[in-house]
Amino acid sequence: MNRFENKVAVITGAAGGIGEATTRRIVSEGGKVVIADYSKERADKLAAELTLSGADVRSVYFSATELQSCKELIAFAIKEYGQIDILINNVGGTDPKRDTSIEKLDIDYFDEAFHLNLSCTMYLSQLVIPVMKTHGGGNIVNVASISGITADSNGTLYGASKAGVINLTKYIATQTGKKNIRCNAVAPGLVLTPTALNNLNEDVRNIFLSQCATPYLGEPQDIAATIAFLASDDARYITGQTIIADGGLTIHNPTAEPV
Repeated sequence: MNRFENKVAVITGAAGGIGEATTRRIVSEGGKVVIADYSKERADKLAAELTLSGADVRSVYFSATELQSCKELIAFAIKEYGQIDILINNVGGTDPKRDTSIEKLDIDYFDEAFHLNLSCTMYLSQLVIPVMKTHGGGNIVNVASISGITADSNGTLYGASKAGVINLTKYIATQTGKKNIRCNAVAPGLVLTPTALNNLNEDVRNIFLSQCATPYLGEPQDIAATIAFLASDDARYITGQTIIADGGLTIHNPTAEPV
């Protein structure tokens, strides 16, 4: 299956977790990928590995909290490949020590959290749309979170910014659809990325697992598969949507018995 043959994808946060899994998935289906990541060393290592296996990829430093870095990323992709068919806004996160409850969160962290999760997504989309229009269309996939749909006891800024990503997805889809540009989002639940494994102890992971409708928690490859579907022509009649990929975590009332 070569759904991405002759397609160029720019993926942010592409060298780890969901981003790395998505990079590998797109490449496995014939796509060319710009691996954009804050860790240039990790991006270079992944690019070297994939190149040895015959993939056509490039690695580049990218900082989601610096808008100038967004400009440089798009310019780099155009310089290397001459086109951008797919933009996957995957980078995101928060500082759990500063982003807590509404009563205790560090309000001075607001700008950084929103730059990381929302401004970056908005600006990269703004920059890539003219490029896509020039080549007859394109596809944007934003990685949101169930935190943008449901609430938690902490991570208030993260949740608010991811809710912004979900609504931004609708705006982009509405305003660019007639230009043959689709935009969708994926809202993962708990996914067993290295970051999640480092930040959430086994007791917390088991709480999530007990509320999932599936007998397992998500892996990065699960989200990568959803992203790849939305980025492909298989989803050509889907736009402005947020696909919740959470193992059924958010489908039931709290009266459901933990399993």
